[in-house]
Amino acid sequence: MPLLFEPAQARGRRAELDTATWLRVLDEAAALGVLHVHFSGGEPLLRKDLVDLVRRAAERQLYSNLITSAVSLDAQRLAELQDAGLEHVQISFQDALPPTRIALPVTTVRMNASSWRRGLCASGLALTLNFVVHRQNAEQVPAMLAAGRSTGRRPNRIAHVQYYGWAL
Repeated sequence: MPLLFEPAQARGRRAELDTATWLRVLDEAAALGVLHVHFSGGEPLLRKDLVDLVRRAAERQLYSNLITSAVSLDAQRLAELQDAGLEHVQISFQDALPPTRIALPVTTVRMNASSWRRGLCASGLALTLNFVVHRQNAEQVPAMLAAGRSTGRRPNRIAHVQYYGWAL
């Protein structure tokens, strides 16, 4: 059950469901027997209410997974999400060149790889690294695999770009 936010759409934020509606959706999903929720997007960390949504999912005993670029994931936000009940983090990478670069639809930003590794590895949360392969980085698959192995964490995944939205 993904919670979507697509930044490439100019009207995306205005068209998003508000917090109260998402809380109701989580309640209804749990009542229907849904077992887990993926907080995905776009970038779910852009939602100011993400901690509240994760907390409601935990209260309804829904396994929660954050699928993120981790660009704005700092130690404090990670601790808040974990305290709210987050159980799994999947970080998506678009390339493996040092320092790790995460390519977003509009720009490429750099993040301190050792910072997220320390924070996530120390948190005890389940962690998956997802390396997205596309025509501009296909030659980097061996480096992607090496970067995944260097964390000492499993699983690591290689995925292909899904051709819709900005990926077209």
